[in-house]
Amino acid sequence: MSTKPTRQQDRACDHLAQVLLLITEAARLDGRTSFDKVELAEVARRVARASSAFDLDAILARALESRGQALGLRSGTADLITLIEDGVEPLATLLLTDEDFKELVARAEAELGEV
Repeated sequence: MSTKPTRQQDRACDHLAQVLLLITEAARLDGRTSFDKVELAEVARRVARASSAFDLDAILARALESRGQALGLRSGTADLITLIEDGVEPLATLLLTDEDFKELVARAEAELGEV
């Protein structure tokens, strides 16, 4: 990113983050779908192509932060998840149930402390 994103581009990033959140929520709510992290990664790569100002990592960070806020978690949830070193793929965490997501964040807080 060579220049600062416009307000419209910033808003578009928020929308793309919501797309990831809505797709993963739909998969969780269905409960019987075979939609997995490989398919999510493909969708996420395609979604990120809709932005010229933000890459997938930035869009994912917004999605993780938004999910954390929706679950009543503290700010910095995205940072905590990306710092976990035990093979957790940040994108795949969007497929976790709310309780599993909260547990992952709590475990990260315990391991890493305040970020």
